[in-house]
Amino acid sequence: MKDIKKEIERFDRRMETFRKEGLCIDQAYDLASAMLDRDRDPHDDRRVCFECENYVGKVCMKMRDKLGKPQMPLRFVLQRCENFQLKGSK
Repeated sequence: MKDIKKEIERFDRRMETFRKEGLCIDQAYDLASAMLDRDRDPHDDRRVCFECENYVGKVCMKMRDKLGKPQMPLRFVLQRCENFQLKGSK
């Protein structure tokens, strides 16, 4: 029962964050749902940029263009990234 409560709280936090970042309620719900499914699947290693230490000021500090400028990541897409570093894991 405790795990379900934690999942609901995490889902709600994610929904709120995604809404603040500009997603409509349906998009925020869909992404939070996909992340919940991902969390439940031990083989799913996809991430969202919001979870990454390299995501700063809405850009990825590791993804650079030819001039060395940080790039706008696919912020709302579950993906695999070789530069991913979980926030707070240091």
